[in-house]
Amino acid sequence: MPGLLMNLFALTNVPENRVARIPLSRELQEEITALFIQQETSFITDIEEEIKFDGKYRPEDKELLFVDDFDDVDGICTAIRNPTGCQELEVTCQGLESIKALFSGYVKDDTVTALIQAFDRKRIISTKGFAIFHSGNTFTKFDGSGLTLDNRLTAIMHGNILKFQSFHYMRQVFDMSGYYKEATNQDVVDFCHHAALVIGNEQDFLGVADSWVRRKIGLIQQSGILDQYSPVQIAEVAKQFHINLTVENREGVDKIILPMTRQDLKRILRFLDEDYYEAPLTTTRYLSNSKRVAE
Repeated sequence: MPGLLMNLFALTNVPENRVARIPLSRELQEEITALFIQQETSFITDIEEEIKFDGKYRPEDKELLFVDDFDDVDGICTAIRNPTGCQELEVTCQGLESIKALFSGYVKDDTVTALIQAFDRKRIISTKGFAIFHSGNTFTKFDGSGLTLDNRLTAIMHGNILKFQSFHYMRQVFDMSGYYKEATNQDVVDFCHHAALVIGNEQDFLGVADSWVRRKIGLIQQSGILDQYSPVQIAEVAKQFHINLTVENREGVDKIILPMTRQDLKRILRFLDEDYYEAPLTTTRYLSNSKRVAE
C-alpha cells in the first residue's frame, strides 16, 4: 500500500490504560509498517480454509480459526482509527512489563485491520540487565529500555472478525472465555451430580479440576453425551480403546465411577469428549488432539 504509514501500539494489563501508543521516529515507522504488512501477507498466504472457532478443533498448518463476532472491548480498532487519542506508553521497566501484545494496523474502505503479536517479558530489553549490541565491527553498551518484535503475527482482526491459529497464544492476549465454555465451579458441581456419574468427594474433585479439566467438562456438558448413552454402553466402547471405566450399580442405577487422580480423570474426560477415534480402513485406534465433523 503506497504511502501507508502505520502506528505501533501496546495492549497492556493496566485497566485505566489498556491501549497505549508507542512513539516512533519517521524512519522507524516506515520500517514497522513494512514489517507488519509483510507479516500480514505471511499470515494469510497458503491458507486453504478458515474454520469457525468452537474450542474443540486445532487447525492444521494451512488452516485458520475465526470468531465472526468478536467484541473489541479494549478499543484496538478505535486506537488505529485515532492514534493521537491514545496515551503514549510509559517506557519504564514497569510500563514494558505491562504489555500483553503489540499491534499495528490500517483503515481501508472504512474497515479497520489490526495486526497483532503476542508479547512476553523475554522480549523486554531493560536496564535491569547489562545489554550490549553489535554495531559496525564492535559491541556497544545499550543504556536505555526497549523491546524486540516477534517475526510473526498471532492474529488479525478485520472489523469484528478475529482470525488466529493458536488458541494457546490467543488466550494470552484476549479473554476468550465468552467464545468457548469452560466449566465454572457450579458447572463442575452439576457435572459431579449427573445421574450417570459418581465421585468420591466433591471438594476433592474441585481441587483437581484445573483449566483443562474444566474445559473438557464444559465440552462434555455441551455435547450431552452422558444423556444420550448409558454408562454400560459408554464402558463397552471404552474397552475397545483399552480404557477401563468402572461402572457400579447404585440403588438400581448404573453409574460411572470417576477417579480422583488427575491423570486417570483426564484420560476418561478425553474419552467422554470423543478424543479417541478409529481409522475406517485400518481400524487403528488413535488419540486425537483436535476434532472436526467429517462432511
